[in-house]
Amino acid sequence: MRTLPLTRLALPLLTLASMPAGAWDLYCKFNAQREASIDTTGAERVEIIARGGDLHVRPVQGGRLQASGKACASREEYLAQTQVHARRQGQVVQVFVQVPEEMQGVGVFYATIDLDVQVPGELPVDVTDTSGDTTIDRVRLARLTDSSGDIMLRDLPSDVEISDSSGDIRVENAAGRVTVTDSSGDIVVRGAREVLITSDSSGDIDIERVAENVRIENDSSGDIEIAGIGRDVAVLVDSSGDRRISQVKGAVTVPAH
Repeated sequence: MRTLPLTRLALPLLTLASMPAGAWDLYCKFNAQREASIDTTGAERVEIIARGGDLHVRPVQGGRLQASGKACASREEYLAQTQVHARRQGQVVQVFVQVPEEMQGVGVFYATIDLDVQVPGELPVDVTDTSGDTTIDRVRLARLTDSSGDIMLRDLPSDVEISDSSGDIRVENAAGRVTVTDSSGDIVVRGAREVLITSDSSGDIDIERVAENVRIENDSSGDIEIAGIGRDVAVLVDSSGDRRISQVKGAVTVPAH
């Protein structure tokens, strides 16, 4: 039997993402705290660009944004290149995570930051995240673009647009419209003014307590459950899965299976 050489073996960071928390600590070989802060006076928007690692965004009083977190890396040189920065671009405040551009050799390589960002509550926020779970509480989240990992959004005071590749999405108590474009994973909305799902490839959809309309434009697979809707429900395309729709004050429009 032929044996493959190990000199070029490298496992990507994503193979570590599924490990239990205790196991992950064993692999946080080199670690350090990272911090950045910036005055937001006069700013109109905040942009957060995260990479690997969990992300938590929450409001803070005053006019200063603060970001902090624990950086973990497999090598000292990778740790040195793993940083968090805050800067001003005109009237936009940006927070972004820097990780090594290239990691190669023999073994398992990783560089990640679990980031906590405190944002002045009156500023709209756009978030772009690569991997890891995302939790956002009580901030004016305008847009979230996420590649992988679960999403939890709570007590949002304004409209929000969510674009997600994989992982579950849960929204609790959004004062505005929730718009979702999703590839895979469950979608749960508990409380919103309005819900629009433009497309959902796979995973269940569960929507409750919506003051106005619910509209699902394209659902490929997975069950749909909708209850407690103040106006109309419209499901335009639903390829497969069960549907349970109840307690709707307006009209219900669904396609035939």
